[in-house]
Amino acid sequence: MADIFLRDLKQTLNNCISELDELHSLFFFFPKSDFTRNRKITFAETLRFMIEFQSKSLPNEVMEYFGHSMDSPSKSAFVQQRDKLLMEAWDYLFHSFNKECRGFQNKLYRGYRLLACDGSDANIARNPLDEETYIQEGEAGYNMIHINALYDILNHTYCDFVVQGKKKLHERKALNTMVDRYADEAPTICMCDRGYESFNVFAHMMKKGIKFVIRTKDIDSNGILSKHNLPDSEFDELIKTTLTRRHTKEIKANPTVYTILQPGTDFDYLDEQCKYYDIAIRVVRFLAANGKYISVATNLSKEEFPLEEIKKLYKMRWSEETSFRELKYTVGLVNWHSRKRDGILQELHARMILYNFCEMATNHAIVTTKKDTKYVYKINFATAVNICRAYLGDGGDENELMQLIQRHLTPIRSDRKHPIKLHPKRNRDFMYRAA
Repeated sequence: MADIFLRDLKQTLNNCISELDELHSLFFFFPKSDFTRNRKITFAETLRFMIEFQSKSLPNEVMEYFGHSMDSPSKSAFVQQRDKLLMEAWDYLFHSFNKECRGFQNKLYRGYRLLACDGSDANIARNPLDEETYIQEGEAGYNMIHINALYDILNHTYCDFVVQGKKKLHERKALNTMVDRYADEAPTICMCDRGYESFNVFAHMMKKGIKFVIRTKDIDSNGILSKHNLPDSEFDELIKTTLTRRHTKEIKANPTVYTILQPGTDFDYLDEQCKYYDIAIRVVRFLAANGKYISVATNLSKEEFPLEEIKKLYKMRWSEETSFRELKYTVGLVNWHSRKRDGILQELHARMILYNFCEMATNHAIVTTKKDTKYVYKINFATAVNICRAYLGDGGDENELMQLIQRHLTPIRSDRKHPIKLHPKRNRDFMYRAA
């Protein structure tokens, strides 16, 4: 049945592209003139080509995609076509494909979809004039973007992402943007690390009906727990406070009842009509394996998720870090084919779509191994990406392709005594031949 799924998955992507093609004039800079002539690189072909991008120079990408034909379009012709697209086209395609594939992503934890929010940096072409991304260090300086993403932990796919310039980074704002536009029928739990500790984040998730498990600063720091009389041990407590920006005598005299938000502190639900905002948060503190305490804020009930379950949930969020590594180096996110910000964002959307396609394909592959093997095995994702990329371009027998994916396995070595020494790679942007 895995082969049927692969065929259906490809058809779903093609349907989303075809649907977008019917509305294509809405996504051009100049609808009356863009993509009106009969060219080899059509609107739909431009999208498919960029989704299948590899880590080669742009001229080689063009030649390979069009079969090394004498009639292949030039690099310049392709660049002109991609420059006609509004970013809304790629945003529409990413979210449309995710929506149509929602039924394929059916792994839940106790009835909940598990999301993790995290961010990752990526270098782009140097441009000192880009104030949002340019960072001056040393004589040269560099440009960097930050990718904030919502990741489905059990289904291994990206639900949403927001790109910010590293110089203008605001992770909590990016998370709130993704939360506000999040739509899923399944109950959802979102897990985040310490950088997302904020009453504003808590309130946005509560308004949306999303459950959360967010690490906070510990009780002896200057975080939200510092003003509450909490024990220096494991605990599971409910804390209540009233948020306000007012500085009356009553408020100042009752610091355990009121929390005064400073002018620079973001909170979207306080204004002239609403001067007080009541909020109640469950706080869980437990001892980690390294002997240090971890404190998390949550709105999950004690009855459904006692302390031990909160511990399990918090540990599960780490898979997003692995996904970022695969997105960057296996799918090829850091290998840009453009100098321009818009071109880079286009490729980022295309890589996200390809990553989700490959993960959904591998999730439906069947792993079979001999008895009494030393390790538990999983699909080799790097090999699966190459197979899926070729399948999107050239097609082939789905049954044979799934067997090929299932043949290439890699062991899961969860008991490593020594960590793998990973060295960050710089982006390969092909500057001498990029657009």
